[in-house]
Amino acid sequence: MAAFLELVCILLPIGAFLLWYFSLSAMDVRKMNDLGLVSIMPPSLFIGLALMMVSFTLTLQRPKLRTPIILLHFALLLFMLFTIHIFIEQEPRFDIVYRHNGYTEYIMRTGTVDPSLDAYFSWPGFFVFSAFVTRIAGYQSVLAYANWAPLFYNIIYMGPLYMIFTTFTSNKRLVWLSMWIFAISNWIGQDYFSPQGLNLFLYLVIIAILVTWFKSPPERRISALPARLGRIRFVSQFYAWLTAPSATASIPTLPLQRYALLASLLTVFGFSVFGHQLTPFFILASVTALVLFSRCSPKVWWLPLALAAMIAAWLIFMARPYLAGHMDQAFGGLTKIMGIFSSNVSNRLSGNPEHSFIARMRIIMTFLLWLLALFGGTFRLIKGHKDANAAILAIVPIILLVIQPYGGEMLLRCYLFMLVGMSFFAASIFFDVPSLADLKNISWFARVSRRFNNNALLTNKTIRNFPQLQGILIAMLLFVLLSGFLFTRYGNENTDYKTYDEVNGVFHLYDIAAPHSLFVAGWLGTPWQVKDFEKFQLVTLADDDTLINAVDTNTVNTVIRFMQSQPHSQAYILFSRSQKTWFNAMSGLPAGKLDSFENTVALSGDFNLVYRNNDIQIYQLVSAAKGE
Repeated sequence: MAAFLELVCILLPIGAFLLWYFSLSAMDVRKMNDLGLVSIMPPSLFIGLALMMVSFTLTLQRPKLRTPIILLHFALLLFMLFTIHIFIEQEPRFDIVYRHNGYTEYIMRTGTVDPSLDAYFSWPGFFVFSAFVTRIAGYQSVLAYANWAPLFYNIIYMGPLYMIFTTFTSNKRLVWLSMWIFAISNWIGQDYFSPQGLNLFLYLVIIAILVTWFKSPPERRISALPARLGRIRFVSQFYAWLTAPSATASIPTLPLQRYALLASLLTVFGFSVFGHQLTPFFILASVTALVLFSRCSPKVWWLPLALAAMIAAWLIFMARPYLAGHMDQAFGGLTKIMGIFSSNVSNRLSGNPEHSFIARMRIIMTFLLWLLALFGGTFRLIKGHKDANAAILAIVPIILLVIQPYGGEMLLRCYLFMLVGMSFFAASIFFDVPSLADLKNISWFARVSRRFNNNALLTNKTIRNFPQLQGILIAMLLFVLLSGFLFTRYGNENTDYKTYDEVNGVFHLYDIAAPHSLFVAGWLGTPWQVKDFEKFQLVTLADDDTLINAVDTNTVNTVIRFMQSQPHSQAYILFSRSQKTWFNAMSGLPAGKLDSFENTVALSGDFNLVYRNNDIQIYQLVSAAKGE
């Protein structure tokens, strides 16, 4: 029987994968609405994913865990979750990927960076690395492999995640479930071809090194609280919990090994400082908390100071051109708390009903995971576990929210970095359920329980059936998280995906336009800035209230006057499928207004149509074409 069940745990995920794969042919992105991929998913595809949840749960419930079988599940799950777009879409998704290609193309073409062109060139590490990889791989651009970035990133995340979770607990079932929940809760979408995707990996590596090899030794003497604070029972108990030794010991290392590990940590952090403007602050916050609360060896007390000095040095000497004109943008969040909430939450709820539903789903799934983590963390606290490391990683990243809104994305970034601790605590809810004996150690529960004869709440029958109940509850939660993932991860796919025609039209514009031409996009979502980054001026009608009002009122002359006022050799305005989809879903203006505006442009007599296909139309301003 055991051999049969083990065979089932091998064949079932393979069958689920095949069902998922053959279901992809039934998906037509042209029929998608603003609910994203869910609107075109056949039932068989979801059944395949659901069977994967069942199969993993069965594997997790086996008396003896088989690591190769678990790894098979992870390999298939990550492929199913993070490559679905590759098989049904024509070009790399996200307009920002084409911009990242433009940064990389500039570095490959010129061999240098220019911070005066764009803020990203003040943190160019990722793009320098991308240029190197593209060259040695023999590709002409990153677009040849950018679609595979989500799968690649999520695979490499699993290594440091496993190291981190195994320092939290010796229960391997809890470790694997935590990693599974991390995967199906990582819907933020920052794992596309981006600096953030790679820098999350660097964050995980640094944390894994610290919590694995530099834990505070059990014999370390912790400084006592000041007398007044020590007399407050809650404060003294919290301090004792926070500074208690970890449940698992550090891996023994020789002095030379420790020096090598610290050198590696600083090198990884240096690349993060060089490559991303935000992640180093998340790393600094988490490392500082771990050191400050005695979670690390006292020999690395200097580490937060060193990391802060590296950040400061980069900002002062390398990113100064950007900071000189953007201090308020970089640090203004400290005085704009309500504005941060608005830009991160309330502003994202605007748009048509389908987009608003997706935005609300993201909020709901965020707070659902946090609520589960709260219960799981409470259960482990009642059971007597000392989870200060996990709690720090789950909570500390949220403090970055008050520094600046980061274009309305800071809450999403905080969720991403908090996901490590939150996934662990959410998974713990199934493995650390308090018994009556545990609960009666809590004074307030003991007082309440004496009023009731509730000793029969946990009978022998319940205890015998608990493994089956545990498996059912795990599967149910995974179904819920998976369902939410499909909405939250791919809910904006109608605006995110790109077609051959759209991308080819943009490349055609770059081929025919003279240097120093002005490109005006009808709305957001255009896959431009893809090459010759420094040669053209780019403007979007969504960037300026006057231009937005011109679209709303169908006043083409306002846009013409704007285009004529800009320095350029030629001027073009382009309208694409992505722009119109984005406009109808998220602009807050009546759907179809951008189509009406384009019709007015075409009939105005001030523009010549220079290119058209199914997904893009490009017009040249007549006055600019005549040299007037």
